[in-house]
Amino acid sequence: MAKELITSFGYDKILKEFKQLLEVEKPYWVKEKKIAAEHGDRSENAEYITAKAEIRNLDKRLRFLNKIINNSEVIDISKIPHKKVNFGSQVILFDFNEKKEKVFIILGTHETNPSENKISNKSPLGKALLGKELNDEFEFRINETIKEYEVLKIEEYKMDKQ
Repeated sequence: MAKELITSFGYDKILKEFKQLLEVEKPYWVKEKKIAAEHGDRSENAEYITAKAEIRNLDKRLRFLNKIINNSEVIDISKIPHKKVNFGSQVILFDFNEKKEKVFIILGTHETNPSENKISNKSPLGKALLGKELNDEFEFRINETIKEYEVLKIEEYKMDKQ
């Protein structure tokens, strides 16, 4: 199975969440479940049922994060050239259809956020952008619509360290 690309910033964020869930959240809910179990009948014990559901949800999230951690190739985007559109590039395009500039950031599948214009390197537009150079014009088809773009600027995306 091919590994998913992820930035070192995105990887650290996932590790931090994994550690928080495993070392803080889960022990808290295990303790709450134990306390609730001491109150007797578990079938009608809301605290027990809630704690059990929380643990189940945490375990599900921990398995998901663990899968990402073990199946990711961590990329330091500062070591990648951004003369062409590459993983970790922030690209400013001119959209000929809408007559305006648009910004897109090419990241890994687990770092995408369409509302922040963070798109996957595996998405149709992400794939179309990879390898493009400054001033390249290209067409991109999405459903029945053909979009026309020009690459105005390419630079390394500066991760926000929040």
